[in-house]
This record gives sequence, C-alpha cells and structure tokens, in this order.
Amino acid sequence: MKAVQLSGFGGLESLKLVEIDRPTPSKNEVLIQVKAAGINFAELEMVRGRYPAPRPLPFTMGFEASGIVADLGSGVTNLKVGDRITSIASSGGYADYATADARMAIPIPHGVTFAEANAITIQGLSAYTLMKFAAKPQPDESVLIQAAAGGVGLFLVQLAKSMGIRKVIALAGSKEKLDLVKSLGADFAINYTEQNWVAQVEQATGDRGVDVVLEANSGDIGDKSFKLMAPFGRAVIYGAKNAHDSFPTEKVRQLILKNQSVTGFNFPSLRPEQIRESVPALLELINSGRVKVFANHTFGLADVRRAFEAISNRQTIGKVVLTP
Repeated sequence: MKAVQLSGFGGLESLKLVEIDRPTPSKNEVLIQVKAAGINFAELEMVRGRYPAPRPLPFTMGFEASGIVADLGSGVTNLKVGDRITSIASSGGYADYATADARMAIPIPHGVTFAEANAITIQGLSAYTLMKFAAKPQPDESVLIQAAAGGVGLFLVQLAKSMGIRKVIALAGSKEKLDLVKSLGADFAINYTEQNWVAQVEQATGDRGVDVVLEANSGDIGDKSFKLMAPFGRAVIYGAKNAHDSFPTEKVRQLILKNQSVTGFNFPSLRPEQIRESVPALLELINSGRVKVFANHTFGLADVRRAFEAISNRQTIGKVVLTP
C-alpha cells in the first residue's frame, strides 16, 4: 500500500511517498481503510524538527484517520467491519490503511463526510476540552480567539457562542476568513494584519480589556493579545507553535500587577476519561447543527508537500486532509 513516511527533520523534502506492507490490527485495534487523513500543525512542526516524533525514523506520518473498518483485532466488540469511524491512528494515517485503538474510535455523525470527520478527532476535541477544562469562560465574559479561522479556532468560535458567551472576539487574516467567523457567531471579527487591530479589540471591550485570551500564536500577536487582558483576566496558551517559547519576566510582572492568571493546555496530556466524557457532548453539538465542521482543502497523498506549504503559508481554512 502507499504511505507518506518521514525520513528526517530537514523540512518538506523529508516527506516520501513509499510502498509498505499493510498493517495488521493488534488486540483491541481495528484496521481502517483510510478515506481521509487529517493534517495538524504539530505535524508541520515535527517535519521542521520542532515537535517530538512519535517513533524512530522512518515512520508513517498522520495522527488521525477517517474511513471504513476493514478488519478487527482480537477483543474488539464495539465496532464491526463496514462501520464509518474517525480516530487517532496507531500506525500513521497518511496511508491507504491504518490501525487504530477501537476504544478511541468515534462514529462519524450523519451528514459528515470522511474529510470533515477528521476535524473532530483532534481539533474539535482539543477545542471542546480546552474550553471545558482550561478556559472555563462565563456567559458575562469576553473571549479573544486567535487564529479563529484555523482548525481549532473555528470550533472555539462556535463553542463560545453555544456556551452563551457575551462577547466573542475573533482574529483572522483575510476578508474571507473574517466573513466566515462572523457567520459562525463572532460578535467582532478583526483583521490582525491591520495596524490598529489592538485598538479595535480595546474598542470592542469598552477599553476594559479581554477576560479570556485563547493564545495559539506566539510572537508579536501573542504579546499584544496578552497585554489586552483585563484585570483578573486569564490566558490559555496552547498549540505546537507555543511549546518552545520562554515566558518573559515582563509577563509575570503583568500577571501579578493585574491579578491575572495563565494556563497551559496540551490535548495529548489529558486523561483518557476526560476525552471520552467529552465525545458525546461534542457529537451532540455537531448532530444538532450548532457546531459545523469544515474541511475545505483536500490533497492527494502524492501532494503532501503542497498541502503542508498551504498550511504554512496560511492559505487554508479549517481542516486540511489527504485522501489516498
């Protein structure tokens, strides 16, 4: 079967389309005939050598896969051959077939495509658990969402509105993206490439600052977002891009002087029961139409480098997927 393997950490040239043997499901695993495999920003960072690799080189890439159950390992009782599922991939999702832990498999909701289903597994559950366990926004608060048109950001905008948050402020970098987040319920959609975007956020909050900052981006945007926090405000810092950044003294000083707090969030570090208990609630929001899933960019396995370039150049909205 065809698969995309990573042979080194020298950038996109290290991604190779190869022929390998089809994996065999172990105990409690299923074999998935992959119809779509999701790409995550962490995988781009992995190719660049900035994110830990899950196993020795070379290995098949792909944290997640959606498709049809093709075979069952021993001990699997909750699934059958032919089921439509999306799941974390044990053997790597950028392939014609992948194995997955049957206990972590998620049934694909009615009306959701294989491509869209990949948005649920990591990005959707990351957004839901971030809001539930880390941000915990209250209805009378304001929330600032960075990268609001990204895979996690689109979920965060919709989840914030479904929670009845009074003021949802979304940052994005183009008119198309701003229009989209506005249509999903953002009360303010602000272009962070404009020089006065900080002033626009201040105006949106009546100059009192933001209660909750969801910080996906480090650098200048992250620093300015942090300074926008209101007294007793809090920031949730998440995402592969922030994992290696230091926390400067001036930010600690701000936290103390303004009675603020900061929380880190990492989806893979959640306890399995926290993830399992979140799945039904997220699926209910999707099934009811209160949360929409997006997979607007699809590439073939052979075009994996082009897909990574599109993500790196901020040319995408929502989930980006590979299709065997």
